[in-house]
Amino acid sequence: LGTSHYLLMHSMIYRTELLWECGLKLPEHTFYVDNIYVFKPLPYVKTMYYLDVNFYRYFIGRDDQSVNETNMIKRIDQQFKVTYIMIDYMTQFNLVSKPLERYMRHYLSIIMCISSVISVKSGQKEHLKMRKELWKYLYDSDKRLYRKIRHNITSCAVNLPGYVGRKATIAMYKAAPVSYTHLRAHETR
Repeated sequence: LGTSHYLLMHSMIYRTELLWECGLKLPEHTFYVDNIYVFKPLPYVKTMYYLDVNFYRYFIGRDDQSVNETNMIKRIDQQFKVTYIMIDYMTQFNLVSKPLERYMRHYLSIIMCISSVISVKSGQKEHLKMRKELWKYLYDSDKRLYRKIRHNITSCAVNLPGYVGRKATIAMYKAAPVSYTHLRAHETR
């Protein structure tokens, strides 16, 4: 599994026993928990099998979808809640498998970037403060993990400092849908 792959809930099926084994519990009354569903069981997976079959079809473009940008801004607290849960989960593991550690770090990086972009898109001071606190929380939780995530090119691009940096972040986000497919996945699925 390469870092170019972004596993989504609607494309994943786990054995029930594996979900029990990893103790998966999703927060109630919270959107965006699909990221936890995909993320948390990964250290328990021994084998994966790819089936080229459509098990699920997701209709896109509806205004009421949770992944609609306006709705994501309204529910930014829930996006952050999920991101904090993922940080806590990632920092509790000493993953032996380097490919798994690299993939999970990449996945967390995507979620951190989504949270950052939504904060910048909202433009509200409170949300920008939440973004700063989120990155500080990652730093305080695991400095090594923070450095690896914060200093990758995508994280740098969505965390440019100041007003001009935020405008540049939004411009890059809008102008580069191919480069930022993993960031825009929430909007298009």
